[in-house]
Amino acid sequence: MGGIAGIIRFDGRPVELSDMAAIETLLVHRGTVNRYSHKQGTLFAFNSTLDVDINAGIYAVADAADGSQPGASNSLVDNYLQRGFSSFNQLNADFAIALWDDRRQTLVCARDLLGVKPLYYVHRPGSFCAFATEIKALLAIGEVIVKPNRHKYREYLTWATAYVPYSADTFYETIYSVLPGHYLQLTSSHSQVGAYWKPDLSRVSGLTEAADYATLFREDFTQAIDIRMGNKSHVGSHLSGGLDSSSVSCVAQHRLLAQDRPSLHTFTIDTGLASTDESTYVQAVVEKWKPVHHTVQPVPDVLTSILEINRLFDRPEQFILPSSFHLSVSVKARSVGCDSILTGHDGDSVITTGFDYLDQLIDQEDWEGVQQACRQRISQPGQNLTHVSPKWLSLSEREKFETYVLYTVGAEVVSRFKHRPFLTFLRTLVAQQQRFELSTASMMTYCIQRIRDKIVHRALIDSAFTPAFQRLSAPLPTSATEGLSACLSAENPVPLIQIINTTNVLCNEQLEHMGAYYGHQYTFPFFDKRVVEVGLATPAWVNFDQGRGRGLIRQGLQTVLPLAVSNRLTKANFVEYGNLTAQQLYQATREQIASPSHEIWDIIDRSVFNEILTIVCNGRIPIQKKTRYNWLLSRIIYLSLWLSALPKRS
Repeated sequence: MGGIAGIIRFDGRPVELSDMAAIETLLVHRGTVNRYSHKQGTLFAFNSTLDVDINAGIYAVADAADGSQPGASNSLVDNYLQRGFSSFNQLNADFAIALWDDRRQTLVCARDLLGVKPLYYVHRPGSFCAFATEIKALLAIGEVIVKPNRHKYREYLTWATAYVPYSADTFYETIYSVLPGHYLQLTSSHSQVGAYWKPDLSRVSGLTEAADYATLFREDFTQAIDIRMGNKSHVGSHLSGGLDSSSVSCVAQHRLLAQDRPSLHTFTIDTGLASTDESTYVQAVVEKWKPVHHTVQPVPDVLTSILEINRLFDRPEQFILPSSFHLSVSVKARSVGCDSILTGHDGDSVITTGFDYLDQLIDQEDWEGVQQACRQRISQPGQNLTHVSPKWLSLSEREKFETYVLYTVGAEVVSRFKHRPFLTFLRTLVAQQQRFELSTASMMTYCIQRIRDKIVHRALIDSAFTPAFQRLSAPLPTSATEGLSACLSAENPVPLIQIINTTNVLCNEQLEHMGAYYGHQYTFPFFDKRVVEVGLATPAWVNFDQGRGRGLIRQGLQTVLPLAVSNRLTKANFVEYGNLTAQQLYQATREQIASPSHEIWDIIDRSVFNEILTIVCNGRIPIQKKTRYNWLLSRIIYLSLWLSALPKRS
């Protein structure tokens, strides 16, 4: 474990002893504290790096994952003195860094590019600034006002149809987060944020063959896992049976065996539902590599687990599946003595399916290429594209081709011509029909389905806010990762917003908090800097892999993954489990939130809430149509529980 904190005073006052004691008490679970005080403040390093150069007037603390300490050849301060902010770009590590530059009277903070290591701060111009690995350490400072940030609710409780950039705002007014991939400068009078991350794509620029990309990915991914296992005694790994978790588990056990170290502990969560059963793929991994395998069940009391994670994380639950799911692994990992947990969390945002290759072909008007790619996509053995058509498995090969072409090309035609005259749109659609030799029946079916979808879409609920809350003035613009994402996405095949976004970063932060309390370090090999760079620079056609998708993994790790996993084209569906837990959570909290005076009803319209609840609990509605409603109901309850537990000091 590890963590950092500090208080810097600009007003000449000493740091309060009570504030220092509170910080040490609240972060004690992160390790033994090393404290350094100077004339303007105090720095805390909990099992972390403390680096001081009195002659240069630089005082620094850094929380970095074991095995990837920043400044391997030089000290943290030396790196900063030599390279300034660009020194952060030299690090391939999960890190949070804070430096007090006494000569410039400036506090400099920085985080790794995916925000695995959290870092939050308070800045009161002319008075003081403070930073910490956990928000609760800042809330304990006597001068910090504990006031919820109502503007954050809008983002938290709105069903998003696009990636949301990660912003510096937190659920508390006056407390902010250092942005991933950025540095922050704080002085007595102002603050300034800048991006330090500049991806190095030179390793990829000369590659031309799919096998070369796959080889580079394998090398970088293996190194990422080696670094994250470092000198850990007992390493664990999530193993769901999917490509991401299986890749992490297989490579980790392969490396541990080669290094003659204790075997990997793998953890699978069994919900007891057929829709989430991936035991066939899990067993294939276990049989091939013989890790120490554990099957656990979700913590049965969903409400208790939500309250626990709200307490640990200092804000409402973030996961779509409640943390009863994740706590079960942490509890078991602690019982068997794991000091590190590897996870394949959101590997598919880094190593993509490549299915946007079809969009690229359409943009280039390479219709022969589009036809070939569509045929490759539908011809893969075991391919089940029920999201394209519920009747997919019963369709003939010709019907599958027509349906998929219309799903892919038709959607593009609609998006391009929806604002043009209807006759122009119709002529374009007819041209596509002739080009792909589509039947009139399939065209009619497609058009009718589009009309139905449009009617249904109008009735979808995206949020449940009261009219008064809807009228709440928009927040002032704050710093966010949007600028970095926009800048880099224009240059690379994979849009950076797909990787650095609110969902990913907050899930990273939450797992990091959870691990700190349960005695293990959560690590994310897919979010390694070099792995991300390979993912950003790999052309879509490589990942498309002749219609299979995830080509870098399937080709790069084909000798490590079991054949059953390497060839699988499906993913487990947790909508049914999410629906059951949402209903269970409502039943456990209905009396608590029923009171008309509960603060949640200042934010949420009861009638819309009841409409969402009806959909979630209606057994006649297909489970696949409940995803957003499970999400909305759960998050409204998560927020209500957090508000009830919020400290009342102000």
